[in-house]
Amino acid sequence: MEQSFAVKASNWKNLLKPVHFENIFGNEEIIYISRFDIQETNCTELFILKTILWGYPKGMRGNNFENIYIHINTLVEILNVPKGVFLKIDDLYILQKKFKQINGIGLSTYSKLLYFRDFKFDGLPALILDERLIRIFKNGIFQEFKIFSEISQYNSKKMYKNYLQIMFKLSEQLNVSGEQIEQFLFIFGNHLKPPKLL
Repeated sequence: MEQSFAVKASNWKNLLKPVHFENIFGNEEIIYISRFDIQETNCTELFILKTILWGYPKGMRGNNFENIYIHINTLVEILNVPKGVFLKIDDLYILQKKFKQINGIGLSTYSKLLYFRDFKFDGLPALILDERLIRIFKNGIFQEFKIFSEISQYNSKKMYKNYLQIMFKLSEQLNVSGEQIEQFLFIFGNHLKPPKLL
């Protein structure tokens, strides 16, 4: 929960409304946003913005942020699901359709929002699945994720459910949380070289 990223105010000053900029940066030139900071944010608008800044500290590609920002009220409505409500996998598909209607928001971003908002689908905790993890899975180093060797930006949304199922199963086998596995993969997944079998 202490994993944090440095975010420069100069990267976001011209993109955020003054009230949001002030609430997030104050007078600081650089802030550090941790997973804990995001989960402790009660205001849904600020929660969304902190999630984006944590995930994309140097900024998003093209006009993605601007497109998301103008629909922030829609995102607030999507994410304001009462805690403790039992959601099914079908609810995940409904949410994915709603996210798809907002230009600029893809799986990398909405999986972060679902994760930090503690969504669960049929008891499966939402986890982050971003481009970095997708690249790791395509390398085929981890047998547990062999099913994702053909994953791409085009089919990753359909495979998100499978990702949650496998991560949940692994977390139970290893007696760790899914987010610990996700973080391990994020940090070490591209820096491993399996030994050659004799």
